[in-house]
Amino acid sequence: MKYYIQRGLSEYGPYTLAELQRYVAQGNILLADLCRGDGMTDWVPVSQVLGNIPVPAPAPVPEPAAGTVYGAPQATNPAYAGTPAYGATATPVTPGPVPPDFHWALVLVINFLCGLFRIVWLFIEASFVKKIRPDSNFLVFMIVGKCLQILSGVVGYAVIIAGAISRGGNEPPVLGFLLGFLGWTAGFVILYIGIFKMRDAIEQYYNTVEPINLRLSRVMTFFFPTFYFQHHFSRIARWKSTGYLEPQQ
Repeated sequence: MKYYIQRGLSEYGPYTLAELQRYVAQGNILLADLCRGDGMTDWVPVSQVLGNIPVPAPAPVPEPAAGTVYGAPQATNPAYAGTPAYGATATPVTPGPVPPDFHWALVLVINFLCGLFRIVWLFIEASFVKKIRPDSNFLVFMIVGKCLQILSGVVGYAVIIAGAISRGGNEPPVLGFLLGFLGWTAGFVILYIGIFKMRDAIEQYYNTVEPINLRLSRVMTFFFPTFYFQHHFSRIARWKSTGYLEPQQ
């Protein structure tokens, strides 16, 4: 069964029962929050769904060291500013490269004005991922795939033009179209192998080196890789600058 959480005017989820228990233990979901499961008509407190789960005890306050001046200002860690996001662990900001912070909607608008910008920005994103995961070979696949697409277009047109000149334009340029189509398709497949390897590299880094419980949709990666990656890169960049990790939609 899947469960949804309501706090104020916002609704989050769905979550499994195990996820609810984990987020309650982490403090991301409160026992007083409202919860509704599949098949339920009314919202009820989380405590009623989960039963008698003990509230995690607060961490013990360490004894002050000798010579501590009471009332002195204490350094604060900006990583814990704000309320922890649903589905995200309250981990402090860890040192690491800041991803390109450019709103995905701006990438989309510029792409409308210049159709090549989406490809250019995808490779800018790939260059960042290569910095954090230099052992991954996704960039090779992406370069080979895109070059093969471009080369197939050039060769296809060349064959079409050569055939038209030699035959006086009396026969349809089947060979040119066939070569172009096969080459472009092969390049497309190789390019997307690289894109999905890039997706895996991003997930691995942000679940091991900088663990933020990042999950990237395969469907969104297939249809909108440039804009989808940039959405998460901007989210991570804001986390590094503010210490608050926005909920993952």
